[in-house]
Amino acid sequence: MKNIVLYCCGILLLTSISSCEKDKPENTDPHNNPFGTDYTQTTPWPKWIFSPWVWEDEGTATSAKAIVDDYLAHDIPVGAIIIDSPWETGYNTFEADETLYPNLKGVVDYMHGKNVRVMMWITCMINTDVQPLYDTAAARGYFMKESVNATSPKVISWWKGDGSLIDFYNPEAVAWWKQQMDKALAAGIDGWKCDGTDYSQLYAPYSPGAGSNVTRLNYSHKYYQIFNDYTREKLGTDRVVSGRPIDNYGNTFLQGDVVAFMPKEIGWACWVGDQDATFNGLKMALNNMYHSANYGYLSFGSDIGGYREDNDNAPYGRSKELLIRWAQLGAFCPIMENGGGGEHRPWVFDNGNTEAVDIYRTYAKLHSKMVPYLMKTAETKFAAGQSMVHYFNSTDYSYLLGEDIFVAPILGFGGTVTINFPSGSNWVYLFDKSQVFTGGTSQTITYTLDKYPVFVKQGSDLETTLTP
Repeated sequence: MKNIVLYCCGILLLTSISSCEKDKPENTDPHNNPFGTDYTQTTPWPKWIFSPWVWEDEGTATSAKAIVDDYLAHDIPVGAIIIDSPWETGYNTFEADETLYPNLKGVVDYMHGKNVRVMMWITCMINTDVQPLYDTAAARGYFMKESVNATSPKVISWWKGDGSLIDFYNPEAVAWWKQQMDKALAAGIDGWKCDGTDYSQLYAPYSPGAGSNVTRLNYSHKYYQIFNDYTREKLGTDRVVSGRPIDNYGNTFLQGDVVAFMPKEIGWACWVGDQDATFNGLKMALNNMYHSANYGYLSFGSDIGGYREDNDNAPYGRSKELLIRWAQLGAFCPIMENGGGGEHRPWVFDNGNTEAVDIYRTYAKLHSKMVPYLMKTAETKFAAGQSMVHYFNSTDYSYLLGEDIFVAPILGFGGTVTINFPSGSNWVYLFDKSQVFTGGTSQTITYTLDKYPVFVKQGSDLETTLTP
């Protein structure tokens, strides 16, 4: 196993050029088309967030285009890509490194031409070696400090170096930070993946702008809110911020606001990360999603296959069975996103056959078919201040997605799961609708790799409209 700092994002990912350059299909699924003329946004969130996302840990303009092209060439829908770190000239300049992304706007335009949205990775700090940007901000008092008596900004070691946190309570610092953001917004990006350096505010609680210590949760809310509000102000309300909802960092679950991140009011496209590429990692993701749902976050998903590599047990950083079981789970989360360290492209795991890519395609298309249901569910649940997901317990992590889909996650190798069907309704097995299970009963069933324990409420519209 590689030594990884707690939050993530330090793994070298070797990318490859597209192996499917010919006959690239366009992404024309009307449920998955964020630029379609048949859709007018009437909710705070755009429809495209519920389309499948892809990303790689470290990439280039060439590899970003290749990964999208390869998914589409394998007839797998893609609605968004995350351009992850590193993409900047330094942390965080908002300027594209021309050796990696010589024409960022060109990359964004390329993706938009395929109806794929683009999100950029970012944090809320500037590293000390980013000059003269860091010294300029420090001289102007734009950073958080350890205490009122500190004579210089607090320098914090994180997984990408050493840096200081922006003081979002200082109006001048915020205005200056927005000017930096403009460099990336000029490329026409569709949102941000705001990573969790805000947790480090615990070591820099003093805000010169506020003239006092501030809470970590309040600081976090300002961080995400500024990215959300300014991006939408500049580029429109179809832009979003993806950030963490609840995260326990792999420890026994911490209580209180120290593990909450994004404001729930803009938590429309959250992700819990970053987990090991093991079934224990899958359970850790479910544990964070369980607490995120209880906390009231609307919509979230996890890194399919896990973020970190598990090289001791699998040649591609994760096993084929784990990748598929996690993809099946991801397809029935509000946010379906696949990426991280090591290999995540399903066709690479096939070794001469097409099993993994065929299964992945089936579930990605199911997720796309669910977009109208997800949009309707999101609107209803958001109005009620509730999550789209309702977990029954933190033992088997079975849950309802909305009111009409019941999922019993597979938590280990072999595909055997004991299912406790929710009482009050009968449940129709999605992959064989002749199988109907009585609510309030339990069944232990073993599923082949291409099948997953997903059930729709008998009598609901989905019984006839949702088909693999």
